[in-house]
Amino acid sequence: MTVPAVQTNPADVVLTFLESVGRRSEAELYLKLFRQLPKESFALIAPGAQVLRDGTGALVEQIRFLADLDLFTPLVVGLYDFGSGVPAAERVARRVAAAGLVPYVHLMDEPDLGQKLREELRAERVPIVHFPVVEGETIDARTVQLGMLARDLDTRKIVLLRRRGGLAPRGDRPLELGPGHLMPSVGGWISVVNLRTDRAALQASKRLTKRDGELVDCAARLIEIVEPSPLLVSVASPLNLMKELFTVKGAGTLVKRGTPIVRHDSFATVDVVRLRALLEASFGKPLAPDFFERPILAAYVDEQYRGAAIFHPGDAGAYLSKFSVEPQAQGEGMGFDLWQAFCRDFQRFFWRTRHDNPALGWYLGVADGMARRPLWHVLWRGLEPERIAAAIAEAEAKPADFV
Repeated sequence: MTVPAVQTNPADVVLTFLESVGRRSEAELYLKLFRQLPKESFALIAPGAQVLRDGTGALVEQIRFLADLDLFTPLVVGLYDFGSGVPAAERVARRVAAAGLVPYVHLMDEPDLGQKLREELRAERVPIVHFPVVEGETIDARTVQLGMLARDLDTRKIVLLRRRGGLAPRGDRPLELGPGHLMPSVGGWISVVNLRTDRAALQASKRLTKRDGELVDCAARLIEIVEPSPLLVSVASPLNLMKELFTVKGAGTLVKRGTPIVRHDSFATVDVVRLRALLEASFGKPLAPDFFERPILAAYVDEQYRGAAIFHPGDAGAYLSKFSVEPQAQGEGMGFDLWQAFCRDFQRFFWRTRHDNPALGWYLGVADGMARRPLWHVLWRGLEPERIAAAIAEAEAKPADFV
């Protein structure tokens, strides 16, 4: 008996693979967001010399995965490696062709390069761009060229690939830039750098190697060139490229401009319509009719209303009643930005969360303690031991925020 062949959708295969490194729902969310962009705006990937020498196969495998998801990106080779552009570009082109994709090799200074790449990406080709050899050329000059190309394509993310992955601080102790200003880390590397709040203190800490410091400067320069468009820069390993792109936690270091977090001492200065939309979309329920009539201690709101935290007065301490971040903004480290902003003002507070909240694991990493109750987990930070029992009872007794 002949068993009929099973027709497998390549995109489903890739999404199933991504499920092994993160939640499938996260991968599907990011895929939806990426597919909403023009094909030329998805990303630019710039692999370093070691990646091209030792990991071209892994890199091309990731490019093949992206193509199976209907996502195509230019590869920019030789950013930091003078004189290696032509042979590296030709070697990558051969591997891309062997993977069943169609490569096109370009010089960075070609006339109308942006238009050519736009047409090739829309035709589902893989452009490979290398830098010409220019006597006396500097890294900054090449960074400017890459930034100008990203601006021309309205690129939303530039990924700088190197074999070792993200930025790793020197030393074994956590990287604390100031009181309450702890840099988030995953797997030994810094997960997010907010240029607005972190850059100066990070440079002053002397905890980065010279090379890692140069990469932060490179990312900042790229973001400055593309401004005001929203550009993100990732430093990652080719082995973790898909996880970096398609999961909230990522697998490298994300460098971003950062948006202001504004503190409001009442709802009078808040765009209540936008804040209501954020909260109700995040929790999937309509807010209680009197929610915005209740007095607050403070509301911390991202300038673009993609994230917010709301504190109400409590007898045992400040009560964090709402902490909400849009899924895409979660992947940009917005939650940590908000957390840092209100932790500078509130050293002691408590909050509650449902047992099935996907953010519970994150909360456990930042809370000082937690009590499991029948309906809620109650968590706290900075509370004196004698206040904890009262905080638990008060959190359980708080009125419902949603209908």
